[in-house]
This record gives sequence, structure tokens and C-alpha cells, in this order.
Amino acid sequence: MLSGGLILVTGAFGFIGSHLVEQLLDSDENVVAAGMAPPHEDNLHQILKHRNSMKIRVAYVDFTNLQQVRALFKSFQPRVVYHLAAIASHRLSKADPYSYLSNNYNAVLAILEAARLMEPTPKIVYTSSSSVYGDQQPPLHEGLSPKPQGPYALSKLLGEQLCKHYHDEYGLECPVIRYFNIVGERCRSNIVFKIFADRISRGEAVEIYGRVVGGLFRPAERDFTYVKDAVRGTVLAGERGMGCEVYNIGFGRPVSVRRVAELMMKHFGKNVKVVERELKLHEVLVSFSDNRKAREHLGWSPTTDIEEMVKRYVDWYRSFAL
Repeated sequence: MLSGGLILVTGAFGFIGSHLVEQLLDSDENVVAAGMAPPHEDNLHQILKHRNSMKIRVAYVDFTNLQQVRALFKSFQPRVVYHLAAIASHRLSKADPYSYLSNNYNAVLAILEAARLMEPTPKIVYTSSSSVYGDQQPPLHEGLSPKPQGPYALSKLLGEQLCKHYHDEYGLECPVIRYFNIVGERCRSNIVFKIFADRISRGEAVEIYGRVVGGLFRPAERDFTYVKDAVRGTVLAGERGMGCEVYNIGFGRPVSVRRVAELMMKHFGKNVKVVERELKLHEVLVSFSDNRKAREHLGWSPTTDIEEMVKRYVDWYRSFAL
């Protein structure tokens, strides 16, 4: 548990952000849940239904607007800021590079600048992405030189570089975490769990992306990590993360997207056709983390395996999403 002072979560109405708010409230923290006006699928509503609303404050902020962010910091005087607010999708960013680069860069810049101008200065935990590694030989470790391929990945790397600058120049504490394929309840509509569940529940074919290697189709493999495991790692980065250190938050093993589709069909009790599709050029075939640094420095380890992730998601989907 973090001790004393308010905890600010940006992007609190999103997928990971809403789970992070829940975790902090369960730990009896006082939380400021900040985001743009709630989206159509309001995760905040689920938080307030099941959590102590006396411990949570809600703020609507344009994080690219420095004056609004400074006013937010001045009003609540946070001790720790978890910065999750971003436009998120590696694939979709290719079609709209300006929005991804402009929004994501300017948001972290405003957060860091507002923190610099505040006394005492809060600790900033910046959430980045495994996409900054690009197409390199896994397991991917924090010592590798980033090779982002696409606007989203580049925006995340630029955010990391801003954190490093503000740490070196002004002494801000701003540890960085790189998420690997976070999945679970309430995940966004462009995440494979939601895509597969929608199609399987309707009896429609699912598309499996991969590449032809040696004449055979090989499905993509990803380091699927359960959202509740990921938020535990995020909180630990706030408690124990040092300086501007980078920590991978991923399960640490590859899982085929075909395996995910098969498990989901099993738990829905419904088989559908599987269609093989070619990955985009900027998308890697296999990606998974080396998570030893988070284990050793933060005391974090994932506990939920892929079958349990899928089971929990399907149970939730049947209860809440249909």
C-alpha cells in the first residue's frame, strides 16, 4: 500500500486505468480518477457501483492542456501520478499518425511539466508499451535499443525520452513500465479477446493473423498478460520503482493467437471457422518479455495463466457484455 497523500490516475476511465483505480481503492487509497469525459462504455460506473465512493474523486481533464493539468495538480496535490492516458492501438495508429503522436506526446509533456512546477514534486509512473522494441529477437529485455515501428510505438518512446530528460534535468522520479499485451475484463474493442468473443458468441468466423514461414502458416505469438496482474506491477512501480528505470510488465512467454481462439471456443462451448490472415508489415510475428527486472527490483510476478485469463474473460463477457 502507498502511504499518505492522494493518488492520481490519468486515463482512469479506460481499460487498464479503471482496473488500477479499483486496485488502489481496494488498498484503501484516496484516488483521483481523471480522464476525458467518460466514453459510451463507462468503466467509471462499474468502479463506483462496487467500490467505496467516499475514497474516489473524479476529474475531467484535457491532458494535452498544460493549464488544465496544472490546475488539477494544484487542486489535489497528488503524491503519485500513474499516467495511463493515451490513444492506444499500434495497428490503428498507422491510419492516423498525427492524432497519436500529438496527443500522446503532449499529454506526457504536460504531466511532467506540471509535476516540475509543483512543490513537493509528485512521483510520475509512465506507462509505455512493448511496441517500442519493434521487431527484435525475443525475449525482449529493457537493455535492448528501442526500434519503434509505427506512430503509436514512436509516441510511447518519445514519452519515455521526455521522462528521462525531466529526471536528468530536474530530478523528477518517473519510472517507466512497458506493458505486454494486457487482456481481461472490460478490454477495448480492438483487443483480440474482445474481437474473438464477439465473433464466437455470434457464431462467426475468427481471423487469425500470422505469416507463412517455410511454406506453412505460423500464427502470431504474443505475451498475453492478465490485467489484474499488470495493475499489481503498476502499483509496485509506484511504490518501489526508482529514478527513470524501465520495467517490463509481461507474463514472460509466447502464446499463439490460435491457442487463444481455441480456448475461447472451448469456454463458449461453440466452434467457429478459423480464417488465416497475413500480418501487416510493421507487425511482428513473435513477441514476449524478459520480466526478470520487474521480478527482482519490484517483487512482482504474474500469477494468471492463459487458460484462466480466457475463462475469466468469457465468464465476464457472458454476464456483462451480451
